[in-house]
Amino acid sequence: MSIEEVIDRLEGVTTRSRILESAALEIERNGLTLFRVKRVASEAEISVALLYSYFTDREDLIAATIVYRFEQVLLGQAEIFTTPLRDVNTAEELRTALNTMIVDAQDPARDEQRLLRIDGISFAHHNTTASEGIAKAKAEASEKIVRTVQPLQDRGLLVEGMTAVAFARVWYALFFGQIALDGEHALSINPDAWLTALHVLANAIVA
Repeated sequence: MSIEEVIDRLEGVTTRSRILESAALEIERNGLTLFRVKRVASEAEISVALLYSYFTDREDLIAATIVYRFEQVLLGQAEIFTTPLRDVNTAEELRTALNTMIVDAQDPARDEQRLLRIDGISFAHHNTTASEGIAKAKAEASEKIVRTVQPLQDRGLLVEGMTAVAFARVWYALFFGQIALDGEHALSINPDAWLTALHVLANAIVA
């Protein structure tokens, strides 16, 4: 492959990424119903004709954008989830890691990420490209998480009956898989009481 061909390929990747980032912003600002290709092209500083050289139609662009952002969010969450658990060798280190995760889970941006995932999954139900892309991202993130948490079980750091996969599902779902239950209703809870409960759970799960 010549230098010119390499440059052309890299420019194509960059342009496509710029389009996808612009389309993601369009979805976040206006939703899927009011999504406009012209605004995406303008945001990406390209022509609509050039945009359509990368995507066949509006739905193809939306599907690719949902996969693009879903991958970013899901793999980013997997990174947040796994980072404190790396190189954990003792029960005390695991408790410290869980406390770090509890603090990080209070970030309000988590709610926006959850909502974006829900919006994307809803669209993916009737779009093969989006559903296949989301499934691939889930598999990649899951494998990354399992590689990190399996040593916790192997080292005997989890209570009896708590497998590495179960541990990961409990904590991942708790922090990243649900929309925050804010507001006044039957499940409302004082933030301090909620944090206390999380710390109790963290201690209970460690051997």
